[in-house]
Amino acid sequence: MNYPKLILIGVFLFLISACSNDEPTRLTNIKGLIPDLAFELTDENNAAVTEKNYSGYTTAVFFGFTSCPEVCPTTMHQWAAILKKLGDSAALVKVLFISVDPERDTTDKLKKYTALFGPAFIGLRGEDAVIKAMTKRYRVTFGYGDKDTQGDYEVSHSSAVFVFDQYGKARLLSTQSSAPDDLLHDLKNLLASSR
Repeated sequence: MNYPKLILIGVFLFLISACSNDEPTRLTNIKGLIPDLAFELTDENNAAVTEKNYSGYTTAVFFGFTSCPEVCPTTMHQWAAILKKLGDSAALVKVLFISVDPERDTTDKLKKYTALFGPAFIGLRGEDAVIKAMTKRYRVTFGYGDKDTQGDYEVSHSSAVFVFDQYGKARLLSTQSSAPDDLLHDLKNLLASSR
């Protein structure tokens, strides 16, 4: 039996496990799989912002639109409830609601919409080409239906929420099917690890 070889293999396996000693997550762990948070958009107060404006916060990013009938309000209410359960730690979280419907979602409309959920929620918008480039970066799909006689149209989009740590590194993926308890558990752990 080749003991030196076995010792080397054992050391190698130990080093691999030591390098991947992240806290297990209940949600999908996207660390290293999704690009860092990066954007140049306009916020609901009509100010130009980048990811640097939210540095130091755990940041949840959701692509939606204000006239969304179901997925968006359900997701935003879920996050509002989670933030209440976080207590004082909620002050370290920002939820960025990025509109995929810039034609209809003005800054005023975004501001009224996010105000329904709390101060941690911030509406962001950009020109169509900017939003398309950003959704491509984060592998988010969306599309527009045909306009009706009133000029209204449906928007189909992903229900994914991407969670980035205080350094803008992608960490977690939450979807409509994610259990609130799992989201709360993983957010608490992420916030605790960033202190």
